[in-house]
Amino acid sequence: MTEAVERYEVHLMGETDWIGAGDICALCRLDLTAIAELADLGLVAPRGAAPAEWLLPAAALPRLALVGRLMRDLGVNLSGAVLAVELLEAQRSLERRLQRLEQLRAP
Repeated sequence: MTEAVERYEVHLMGETDWIGAGDICALCRLDLTAIAELADLGLVAPRGAAPAEWLLPAAALPRLALVGRLMRDLGVNLSGAVLAVELLEAQRSLERRLQRLEQLRAP
């Protein structure tokens, strides 16, 4: 008896990688209209001529996934989700800064 083996290829995304808007929509469970609005609000900076052809930086994937979860799970509107993401990122930045300062002060 033989067993079927599935193989997956993994590609770690980096700062220089880009993802198609359609793939982002599927991964983050957002529609293309929401992605276009997020670009208008400055949360992402896509490149390309039309939203359907856009490429978005892979680094934006966690932000977009969080927006999708906030909208889907908590019923937050798009503008509220953007504000929440920006506030959370500011909080994380301040926490990292505080941690560095505490390390410098430690004996």
